[in-house]
Amino acid sequence: MNRRLALAAIFFLGGFTVRADPPSETPAPLSAPVTDPAVVGEHYREVLARPAFQETEEPDVKSRFNDWLARWFTRLGSRFGEFKYANNIHALTSLFLTVMTGLSVAGLIYIIVRLTRRRGRMEPEPAFGVAGPKTFLPPEFYEFEIQQAIRAGDWHAAWLAGWRQFLSRLEKGHLVEADRTRTNREYLAQLRAQSLPSSAFALLTGMVDAYDRFIYGRQSIAKPDWDHFYRQINEAALLLHLDEKSATSQAREGRA
Repeated sequence: MNRRLALAAIFFLGGFTVRADPPSETPAPLSAPVTDPAVVGEHYREVLARPAFQETEEPDVKSRFNDWLARWFTRLGSRFGEFKYANNIHALTSLFLTVMTGLSVAGLIYIIVRLTRRRGRMEPEPAFGVAGPKTFLPPEFYEFEIQQAIRAGDWHAAWLAGWRQFLSRLEKGHLVEADRTRTNREYLAQLRAQSLPSSAFALLTGMVDAYDRFIYGRQSIAKPDWDHFYRQINEAALLLHLDEKSATSQAREGRA
């Protein structure tokens, strides 16, 4: 009995030992490192020869644009050959150039005319503090210019001519020293030194303000505006006795 128990125990322990120990795996043999420079160099060149490691030069933007432009013109030429009036393209080109030349010449003439008219209407920019030559004509010379502007309905030109005539009358009456380089405010300063009546000076100040508003401010002038301004000129001439002074001046010149 004891012998059987001992054999059974040995058998049991032996089986347990066999299951507990895992089967040993044989390690793979290690390959020896490649140390031959010739072999390494050959392998390196083989790797570089593969397509994945080849360097391709990408075309720059200029080359791409030139290619696209060439294709576009080629396609345009092919489409243009299918144009219905392709045989008459020379006549159409000549007509287009003629029209464009005519429009350019007309535009140039229009610009020249506009600049000439503006230069004629606008007074030259005065040089501050610098006296220039007197350019005002006698008052009667401006009458034709005023009447011509009135007949044409050009109230801007009539305003300028009327104001120059008025300044010429002030100069003839020895109230101001007319000079085209002086401003209207400088003329007012000369009139202030003449000890004029307050009503006359207030009227002249309003006329200068209207001049600045309509001429320098480029406000549109209508016929009622011109009529009001011309009435102010006549009223100022009466207050300043310009006609009497003009007659006296003419008499002095006659006696001389």
